[in-house]
Amino acid sequence: MLTEYKLLLEKQKLMPDEAQVLAVNALQRLAQQLQASERDEIIRGLYFHGRVGRGKTMLMDLFYNSLAIHRKQRVHFHRFMADIHRRLNLLAVSGNKITEPLTHVASSIAAEIDLLCFDEFFVTDIADAMLLSRLLAALFQHGVVLVATSNSQPDELYKNGLHRERFIATIALIHQHCHVISIDGERDYRLIVHDQQLKQRKYFLQNDDGASALITSYQQVSQNAKLQAGAITVNNRAIDYLAKTDTCILFDFAALCTEARSQLDYIVLADSYSDVFLLNVPQFSGTLSATVTSGVEDGYQRKGDLLANMAVQDDEARRFIALVDELYDRKVRLFLSAQVDINDLYQGRELTFAFKRCQSRLHEMQSF
Repeated sequence: MLTEYKLLLEKQKLMPDEAQVLAVNALQRLAQQLQASERDEIIRGLYFHGRVGRGKTMLMDLFYNSLAIHRKQRVHFHRFMADIHRRLNLLAVSGNKITEPLTHVASSIAAEIDLLCFDEFFVTDIADAMLLSRLLAALFQHGVVLVATSNSQPDELYKNGLHRERFIATIALIHQHCHVISIDGERDYRLIVHDQQLKQRKYFLQNDDGASALITSYQQVSQNAKLQAGAITVNNRAIDYLAKTDTCILFDFAALCTEARSQLDYIVLADSYSDVFLLNVPQFSGTLSATVTSGVEDGYQRKGDLLANMAVQDDEARRFIALVDELYDRKVRLFLSAQVDINDLYQGRELTFAFKRCQSRLHEMQSF
């Protein structure tokens, strides 16, 4: 991996970064341990944290792709949790009397992989928070090595979450089984987009006739396919679209983010299309209102809603963040017409931290 990293520096695709070099050296040592023919000691994984755009995901992917072992998995955290709940649900309906289904699932995973690479370790849901402690404990007991990226230090995970005291054991496990390393240089690489990478404009402002420009882009990408509205079925629910082909699809923002949608819906979309077009993205208001909030309506998430003093569009913002996360992870091109510039999209408070990651990803996605 060190050779690949130095090559990127030589080609000036990366710039010298002391924090990244420390992380690369740690990943190189871990690669040597994982690739050794014999293991005489327990291998500790790595947990990288830092602000958005510091190269955490890039370094993890470089490590993963250069690693000469087969029993490995690289996955976005949301997708991993969705898979865990899928496995648990299959066990529940199988009729098999398994007293510890989570332990059974962990054993199944450990039979498949020795290395698990998590991108965007970010816990917001109480169900996931409670499940992770037992799951990670079982995986570590089986010798699975974890490499994770996160915008938060381990001690900041699930901060201020409901029954957060029950999550402390998970944080202790991370410290016990992973070396925690900060990658937090001053440079945000996602904002540095080279001219040659700007192959096609993807973000249009509505006051510059953005809707018309977005539809023109859709017609270019779809090779002038007919604009005909309809509905697709995702997870047994209909989602209205404005136009689609086999590889690209055009939605109004309301269809994807105003109506109740699940993270699982966005996973299906990201797996089904190479280009997604989204009309009429609003500026998410900072006006506060006492409201019942549901966020992203995943089937495996919390039962019952929470009463909170939230910005009136925070539910929409949560869904938009989840959508961008999935499209980014699958390298799907996202074309938007929006009310305001990327940096001005979110005006609330509750989601400020999460939305910074979303904004950074939107900037980087301009070069997809």
